[in-house]
Amino acid sequence: MRKPEELELLRAQASARFEKIHKELDEKEHLKPLEGKIEDLRTKINEKFGELSSSGWRTKILGPQLDISALTVEIFNLLIPYLEEMSRRIFQVWELHRKMYMTLIPLMDAKDQEWFSRAMEELKSRESRFQETADALSHLVHLARGISLEKTQPKELSSSFYRWFEKRFRTGVDRESLKVYLPYLRESQPVLDFGCGGGEMLELLKEEGIEAFGVDINSDFVEECRSKGLRCHLADGIKFLATLEDGSLGAVFSAQVLEHFPFEDIEKILYLSYEKVRPGGYFIAETVNVASPAAFHGAFLLDPTHITPLHPETLRFLLESSGWRVEEIIRRNLPEQLPEFPAHNEREAAIRESLRRINGFLFSHQDYAVVAKRP
Repeated sequence: MRKPEELELLRAQASARFEKIHKELDEKEHLKPLEGKIEDLRTKINEKFGELSSSGWRTKILGPQLDISALTVEIFNLLIPYLEEMSRRIFQVWELHRKMYMTLIPLMDAKDQEWFSRAMEELKSRESRFQETADALSHLVHLARGISLEKTQPKELSSSFYRWFEKRFRTGVDRESLKVYLPYLRESQPVLDFGCGGGEMLELLKEEGIEAFGVDINSDFVEECRSKGLRCHLADGIKFLATLEDGSLGAVFSAQVLEHFPFEDIEKILYLSYEKVRPGGYFIAETVNVASPAAFHGAFLLDPTHITPLHPETLRFLLESSGWRVEEIIRRNLPEQLPEFPAHNEREAAIRESLRRINGFLFSHQDYAVVAKRP
Protein backbone atom coordinates (compact mmCIF):
# COMPACT_ATOMS: atom_id res chain seq x y z
CA MET A 1 0.00 0.00 0.00
CA ARG A 2 1.28 3.45 -0.93
CA LYS A 3 2.14 5.99 1.70
CA PRO A 4 -0.35 8.83 2.35
CA GLU A 5 2.10 11.47 1.07
CA GLU A 6 2.46 9.61 -2.28
CA LEU A 7 -1.30 9.36 -2.60
CA GLU A 8 -1.65 13.04 -1.78
CA LEU A 9 0.72 13.89 -4.68
CA LEU A 10 -1.27 11.66 -7.06
CA ARG A 11 -4.48 13.37 -5.99
CA ALA A 12 -2.93 16.82 -6.60
CA GLN A 13 -1.80 15.80 -10.11
CA ALA A 14 -5.23 14.37 -10.96
CA SER A 15 -6.86 17.53 -9.64
CA ALA A 16 -4.62 19.71 -11.83
CA ARG A 17 -5.54 17.72 -14.97
CA PHE A 18 -9.20 18.04 -14.14
CA GLU A 19 -8.96 21.80 -13.63
CA LYS A 20 -7.16 22.22 -16.98
CA ILE A 21 -9.89 20.36 -18.89
CA HIS A 22 -12.57 22.25 -16.98
CA LYS A 23 -11.05 25.61 -17.98
CA GLU A 24 -10.76 24.62 -21.65
CA LEU A 25 -14.35 23.40 -21.65
CA ASP A 26 -15.54 26.65 -20.14
CA GLU A 27 -13.84 28.60 -22.95
CA LYS A 28 -15.29 26.43 -25.74
CA GLU A 29 -18.83 26.71 -24.46
CA HIS A 30 -18.92 30.47 -25.19
CA LEU A 31 -19.05 31.54 -28.94
CA LYS A 32 -17.99 35.05 -29.96
CA PRO A 33 -20.91 37.18 -31.27
CA LEU A 34 -21.18 38.08 -34.96
CA GLU A 35 -20.03 41.54 -33.95
CA GLY A 36 -21.76 44.21 -36.06
CA LYS A 37 -22.73 41.95 -38.95
CA ILE A 38 -26.18 41.11 -37.66
CA GLU A 39 -26.97 44.75 -37.00
CA ASP A 40 -25.80 45.76 -40.52
CA LEU A 41 -27.91 43.00 -42.02
CA ARG A 42 -30.98 44.14 -40.10
CA THR A 43 -30.52 47.72 -41.35
CA LYS A 44 -30.12 46.53 -44.96
CA ILE A 45 -33.29 44.39 -44.72
CA ASN A 46 -35.31 47.31 -43.39
CA GLU A 47 -34.08 49.59 -46.13
CA LYS A 48 -34.78 47.06 -48.90
CA PHE A 49 -38.28 46.29 -47.73
CA GLY A 50 -38.92 50.01 -47.30
CA GLU A 51 -38.01 50.68 -50.93
CA LEU A 52 -40.19 47.78 -52.14
CA SER A 53 -43.13 48.99 -50.09
CA SER A 54 -42.95 52.59 -51.41
CA SER A 55 -42.62 51.52 -55.07
CA GLY A 56 -45.62 49.19 -54.99
CA TRP A 57 -43.60 46.00 -55.20
CA ARG A 58 -46.69 43.80 -54.73
CA THR A 59 -47.69 44.69 -58.27
CA LYS A 60 -44.14 44.27 -59.66
CA ILE A 61 -43.37 40.65 -58.93
CA LEU A 62 -40.14 39.94 -60.83
CA GLY A 63 -38.04 42.87 -59.59
CA PRO A 64 -38.82 42.39 -55.86
CA GLN A 65 -38.26 38.64 -56.12
CA LEU A 66 -34.76 39.14 -57.42
CA ASP A 67 -34.01 41.61 -54.67
CA ILE A 68 -35.38 39.27 -51.98
CA SER A 69 -33.42 36.30 -53.39
CA ALA A 70 -30.22 38.33 -53.38
CA LEU A 71 -30.90 39.39 -49.78
CA THR A 72 -31.57 35.78 -48.74
CA VAL A 73 -28.26 34.66 -50.27
CA GLU A 74 -26.49 37.42 -48.38
CA ILE A 75 -28.11 36.28 -45.12
CA PHE A 76 -27.04 32.65 -45.67
CA ASN A 77 -23.52 33.73 -46.61
CA LEU A 78 -23.34 35.52 -43.29
CA LEU A 79 -24.84 32.72 -41.15
CA ILE A 80 -23.22 29.61 -42.63
CA PRO A 81 -19.68 30.28 -41.24
CA TYR A 82 -21.23 31.00 -37.87
CA LEU A 83 -23.24 27.74 -37.96
CA GLU A 84 -20.15 25.82 -39.04
CA GLU A 85 -18.25 27.28 -36.09
CA MET A 86 -21.11 26.26 -33.77
CA SER A 87 -20.99 22.69 -35.13
CA ARG A 88 -17.24 22.46 -34.56
CA ARG A 89 -17.69 23.81 -31.04
CA ILE A 90 -20.40 21.24 -30.27
CA PHE A 91 -18.07 18.37 -31.19
CA GLN A 92 -15.21 19.99 -29.27
CA VAL A 93 -17.39 20.46 -26.19
CA TRP A 94 -18.55 16.85 -26.38
CA GLU A 95 -14.93 15.67 -26.62
CA LEU A 96 -13.94 17.87 -23.68
CA HIS A 97 -16.83 16.48 -21.63
CA ARG A 98 -15.51 13.00 -22.37
CA LYS A 99 -11.98 14.02 -21.36
CA MET A 100 -13.26 15.69 -18.20
CA TYR A 101 -15.10 12.51 -17.26
CA MET A 102 -11.93 10.49 -17.90
CA THR A 103 -9.92 12.85 -15.64
CA LEU A 104 -12.65 12.81 -13.01
CA ILE A 105 -12.36 9.05 -12.50
CA PRO A 106 -8.61 9.12 -11.59
CA LEU A 107 -9.25 12.12 -9.35
CA MET A 108 -11.95 10.28 -7.40
CA ASP A 109 -9.80 7.15 -7.29
CA ALA A 110 -6.81 9.13 -5.99
CA LYS A 111 -8.93 10.75 -3.29
CA ASP A 112 -10.46 7.41 -2.29
CA GLN A 113 -7.04 5.77 -2.08
CA GLU A 114 -5.65 8.63 0.00
CA TRP A 115 -8.57 8.63 2.45
CA PHE A 116 -8.63 4.82 2.62
CA SER A 117 -4.89 4.77 3.34
CA ARG A 118 -5.28 7.30 6.13
CA ALA A 119 -8.25 5.37 7.54
CA MET A 120 -6.24 2.13 7.48
CA GLU A 121 -3.33 3.81 9.26
CA GLU A 122 -5.71 5.09 11.95
CA LEU A 123 -7.26 1.62 12.24
CA LYS A 124 -3.85 -0.01 12.60
CA SER A 125 -2.91 2.54 15.25
CA ARG A 126 -6.10 1.82 17.18
CA GLU A 127 -5.60 -1.95 16.80
CA SER A 128 -2.08 -1.58 18.15
CA ARG A 129 -3.30 0.37 21.17
CA PHE A 130 -6.13 -2.12 21.71
CA GLN A 131 -3.70 -5.05 21.50
CA GLU A 132 -1.43 -3.40 24.07
CA THR A 133 -4.41 -3.04 26.42
CA ALA A 134 -5.53 -6.62 25.77
CA ASP A 135 -2.02 -7.93 26.44
CA ALA A 136 -1.88 -6.02 29.70
CA LEU A 137 -5.25 -7.38 30.79
CA SER A 138 -4.27 -10.89 29.77
CA HIS A 139 -1.14 -10.58 31.88
CA LEU A 140 -3.19 -9.40 34.85
CA VAL A 141 -5.66 -12.27 34.42
CA HIS A 142 -2.75 -14.72 34.28
CA LEU A 143 -1.35 -13.30 37.50
CA ALA A 144 -4.78 -13.31 39.16
CA ARG A 145 -5.34 -16.97 38.31
CA GLY A 146 -2.10 -17.81 40.01
CA ILE A 147 -3.30 -16.32 43.28
CA SER A 148 -5.10 -18.72 45.58
CA LEU A 149 -8.33 -17.40 47.04
CA GLU A 150 -8.70 -20.22 49.51
CA LYS A 151 -7.09 -18.27 52.33
CA THR A 152 -9.89 -15.67 52.18
CA GLN A 153 -12.70 -18.22 52.46
CA PRO A 154 -14.80 -17.97 55.63
CA LYS A 155 -13.89 -21.54 56.55
CA GLU A 156 -10.30 -20.45 57.16
CA LEU A 157 -11.50 -18.07 59.86
CA SER A 158 -12.42 -19.48 63.21
CA SER A 159 -16.12 -20.26 63.62
CA SER A 160 -16.29 -18.16 66.78
CA PHE A 161 -14.69 -15.13 65.14
CA TYR A 162 -17.18 -15.01 62.31
CA ARG A 163 -20.12 -15.65 64.59
CA TRP A 164 -19.23 -12.64 66.76
CA PHE A 165 -18.31 -10.56 63.71
CA GLU A 166 -21.80 -11.04 62.25
CA LYS A 167 -23.53 -10.34 65.53
CA ARG A 168 -21.73 -7.02 65.74
CA PHE A 169 -21.89 -5.76 62.17
CA ARG A 170 -24.65 -7.60 60.32
CA THR A 171 -27.95 -5.73 60.43
CA GLY A 172 -31.38 -6.17 58.92
CA VAL A 173 -31.42 -9.98 59.19
CA ASP A 174 -34.47 -10.83 61.21
CA ARG A 175 -37.55 -12.88 60.66
CA GLU A 176 -39.74 -9.85 60.00
CA SER A 177 -37.58 -8.57 57.14
CA LEU A 178 -37.43 -12.06 55.60
CA LYS A 179 -41.21 -12.37 55.29
CA VAL A 180 -41.04 -10.76 51.85
CA TYR A 181 -39.82 -14.12 50.48
CA LEU A 182 -42.58 -16.27 51.96
CA PRO A 183 -45.01 -16.01 48.99
CA TYR A 184 -42.45 -17.79 46.80
CA LEU A 185 -41.56 -20.48 49.34
CA ARG A 186 -44.98 -21.59 50.66
CA GLU A 187 -45.65 -23.72 47.59
CA SER A 188 -41.98 -24.68 47.07
CA GLN A 189 -41.11 -27.27 49.68
CA PRO A 190 -38.73 -28.45 50.91
CA VAL A 191 -36.54 -25.35 51.07
CA LEU A 192 -32.76 -25.54 51.44
CA ASP A 193 -31.34 -22.53 53.29
CA PHE A 194 -27.87 -22.43 51.73
CA GLY A 195 -25.50 -20.85 54.28
CA CYS A 196 -28.21 -20.62 56.93
CA GLY A 197 -26.07 -18.82 59.53
CA GLY A 198 -27.86 -18.48 62.87
CA GLY A 199 -31.08 -19.86 61.41
CA GLU A 200 -33.22 -16.71 61.09
CA MET A 201 -34.90 -17.93 57.89
CA LEU A 202 -35.23 -21.50 59.16
CA GLU A 203 -37.06 -20.22 62.24
CA LEU A 204 -39.47 -18.21 60.12
CA LEU A 205 -40.16 -21.13 57.77
CA LYS A 206 -40.76 -23.44 60.73
CA GLU A 207 -43.28 -21.00 62.21
CA GLU A 208 -45.05 -20.83 58.84
CA GLY A 209 -45.22 -24.63 58.63
CA ILE A 210 -42.89 -24.75 55.62
CA GLU A 211 -40.59 -27.76 55.39
CA ALA A 212 -36.98 -26.59 55.36
CA PHE A 213 -33.44 -27.50 56.34
CA GLY A 214 -30.13 -25.66 56.25
CA VAL A 215 -26.44 -26.16 55.59
CA ASP A 216 -23.50 -24.12 56.86
CA ILE A 217 -19.76 -24.59 57.15
CA ASN A 218 -19.55 -22.69 60.45
CA SER A 219 -19.84 -25.11 63.37
CA ASP A 220 -20.95 -22.39 65.81
CA PHE A 221 -23.87 -21.42 63.56
CA VAL A 222 -24.87 -25.06 63.08
CA GLU A 223 -24.80 -25.63 66.82
CA GLU A 224 -26.96 -22.52 67.37
CA CYS A 225 -29.52 -23.75 64.79
CA ARG A 226 -29.69 -27.21 66.32
CA SER A 227 -30.19 -25.72 69.79
CA LYS A 228 -33.35 -24.11 68.38
CA GLY A 229 -34.63 -27.41 67.08
CA LEU A 230 -33.87 -26.60 63.45
CA ARG A 231 -32.64 -29.10 60.85
CA CYS A 232 -29.13 -28.06 59.90
CA HIS A 233 -26.12 -29.85 58.38
CA LEU A 234 -22.48 -28.99 59.06
CA ALA A 235 -20.84 -29.26 55.64
CA ASP A 236 -19.32 -27.47 52.68
CA GLY A 237 -22.42 -26.08 50.95
CA ILE A 238 -21.39 -26.93 47.38
CA LYS A 239 -20.38 -30.50 48.21
CA PHE A 240 -23.58 -30.98 50.21
CA LEU A 241 -25.72 -29.64 47.36
CA ALA A 242 -24.05 -32.06 44.95
CA THR A 243 -25.08 -35.06 47.10
CA LEU A 244 -28.81 -34.27 46.91
CA GLU A 245 -31.06 -36.06 44.46
CA ASP A 246 -31.92 -34.14 41.30
CA GLY A 247 -35.34 -32.48 41.49
CA SER A 248 -35.65 -33.19 45.23
CA LEU A 249 -35.91 -29.53 46.32
CA GLY A 250 -38.71 -27.02 46.01
CA ALA A 251 -36.42 -24.02 46.46
CA VAL A 252 -32.91 -22.92 47.36
CA PHE A 253 -32.63 -19.79 49.47
CA SER A 254 -29.49 -17.87 50.46
CA ALA A 255 -29.13 -14.58 52.29
CA GLN A 256 -25.82 -12.69 52.23
CA VAL A 257 -23.94 -15.81 51.14
CA LEU A 258 -22.94 -15.73 47.46
CA GLU A 259 -20.56 -12.80 47.88
CA HIS A 260 -18.39 -15.04 50.11
CA PHE A 261 -17.50 -17.32 47.18
CA PRO A 262 -15.15 -16.96 44.21
CA PHE A 263 -16.83 -16.47 40.86
CA GLU A 264 -16.24 -20.08 39.73
CA ASP A 265 -17.99 -21.41 42.85
CA ILE A 266 -20.96 -19.07 42.36
CA GLU A 267 -21.45 -20.61 38.92
CA LYS A 268 -21.37 -24.09 40.49
CA ILE A 269 -23.98 -23.10 43.09
CA LEU A 270 -26.38 -21.78 40.46
CA TYR A 271 -25.90 -24.81 38.22
CA LEU A 272 -26.26 -27.38 41.02
CA SER A 273 -29.31 -25.59 42.40
CA TYR A 274 -30.93 -25.78 38.96
CA GLU A 275 -30.36 -29.54 38.94
CA LYS A 276 -31.66 -30.12 42.46
CA VAL A 277 -34.78 -27.89 42.26
CA ARG A 278 -37.76 -29.39 40.46
CA PRO A 279 -39.48 -27.47 37.61
CA GLY A 280 -41.59 -24.63 38.99
CA GLY A 281 -39.32 -24.23 42.02
CA TYR A 282 -37.36 -21.15 43.03
CA PHE A 283 -33.84 -19.91 43.64
CA ILE A 284 -33.70 -16.78 45.80
CA ALA A 285 -30.40 -15.06 46.56
CA GLU A 286 -30.04 -11.93 48.66
CA THR A 287 -26.73 -10.07 48.62
CA VAL A 288 -25.10 -6.65 49.09
CA ASN A 289 -26.12 -4.16 46.42
CA VAL A 290 -22.66 -3.19 45.17
CA ALA A 291 -24.33 -0.87 42.61
CA SER A 292 -24.82 1.44 45.60
CA PRO A 293 -21.54 3.22 46.49
CA ALA A 294 -22.68 3.49 50.12
CA ALA A 295 -23.30 -0.28 50.30
CA PHE A 296 -20.12 -1.23 48.47
CA HIS A 297 -17.85 0.98 50.57
CA GLY A 298 -19.80 0.08 53.69
CA ALA A 299 -21.22 -3.42 54.11
CA PHE A 300 -19.25 -5.13 51.34
CA LEU A 301 -15.76 -3.86 52.19
CA LEU A 302 -16.42 -4.10 55.91
CA ASP A 303 -16.57 -7.90 55.87
CA PRO A 304 -13.08 -9.44 55.33
CA THR A 305 -14.66 -12.67 54.06
CA HIS A 306 -16.41 -11.02 51.10
CA ILE A 307 -14.79 -12.02 47.82
CA THR A 308 -17.01 -11.35 44.78
CA PRO A 309 -19.10 -8.18 44.37
CA LEU A 310 -22.29 -9.04 42.46
CA HIS A 311 -24.06 -6.30 40.57
CA PRO A 312 -27.83 -7.02 40.27
CA GLU A 313 -27.61 -7.32 36.49
CA THR A 314 -24.57 -9.58 36.76
CA LEU A 315 -26.42 -12.01 39.01
CA ARG A 316 -29.44 -11.85 36.69
CA PHE A 317 -27.20 -12.77 33.74
CA LEU A 318 -25.55 -15.66 35.62
CA LEU A 319 -28.92 -17.10 36.61
CA GLU A 320 -30.35 -16.84 33.10
CA SER A 321 -27.18 -18.40 31.70
CA SER A 322 -27.74 -21.36 34.05
CA GLY A 323 -31.28 -21.90 32.79
CA TRP A 324 -33.24 -19.97 35.42
CA ARG A 325 -35.96 -17.46 34.53
CA VAL A 326 -35.56 -14.30 36.62
CA GLU A 327 -38.98 -13.11 37.78
CA GLU A 328 -38.12 -10.22 40.07
CA ILE A 329 -35.34 -8.21 41.68
CA ILE A 330 -36.35 -7.13 45.17
CA ARG A 331 -34.46 -4.11 46.52
CA ARG A 332 -34.22 -3.78 50.29
CA ASN A 333 -32.89 -1.62 53.14
CA LEU A 334 -33.09 1.92 51.81
CA PRO A 335 -30.74 4.12 53.92
CA GLU A 336 -31.42 7.64 55.13
CA GLN A 337 -31.30 9.99 52.15
CA LEU A 338 -30.65 13.68 51.67
CA PRO A 339 -33.86 15.54 52.56
CA GLU A 340 -35.97 16.99 49.77
CA PHE A 341 -37.36 20.54 49.87
CA PRO A 342 -40.14 22.35 47.99
CA ALA A 343 -39.04 24.18 44.85
CA HIS A 344 -40.36 27.72 44.36
CA ASN A 345 -38.40 28.64 41.25
CA GLU A 346 -36.44 27.13 38.38
CA ARG A 347 -33.12 27.25 40.24
CA GLU A 348 -34.51 25.47 43.30
CA ALA A 349 -36.17 22.87 41.02
CA ALA A 350 -32.78 22.16 39.40
CA ILE A 351 -31.14 21.75 42.83
CA ARG A 352 -33.95 19.47 43.95
CA GLU A 353 -33.55 17.29 40.85
CA SER A 354 -29.79 17.07 41.47
CA LEU A 355 -30.40 15.94 45.05
CA ARG A 356 -32.88 13.35 43.82
CA ARG A 357 -30.31 11.92 41.44
CA ILE A 358 -27.64 11.91 44.16
CA ASN A 359 -30.01 10.01 46.45
CA GLY A 360 -30.78 7.53 43.68
CA PHE A 361 -27.10 6.79 43.14
CA LEU A 362 -25.22 7.26 46.43
CA PHE A 363 -28.00 6.33 48.83
CA SER A 364 -29.89 3.60 46.96
CA HIS A 365 -30.95 0.29 48.51
CA GLN A 366 -28.21 -1.48 50.45
CA ASP A 367 -29.31 -5.02 49.56
CA TYR A 368 -31.22 -6.77 46.80
CA ALA A 369 -32.53 -10.25 46.09
CA VAL A 370 -32.97 -11.95 42.75
CA VAL A 371 -35.97 -14.28 42.54
CA ALA A 372 -35.58 -16.88 39.80
CA LYS A 373 -37.87 -19.74 38.79
CA ARG A 374 -36.97 -22.99 37.10
CA PRO A 375 -39.08 -23.36 33.93
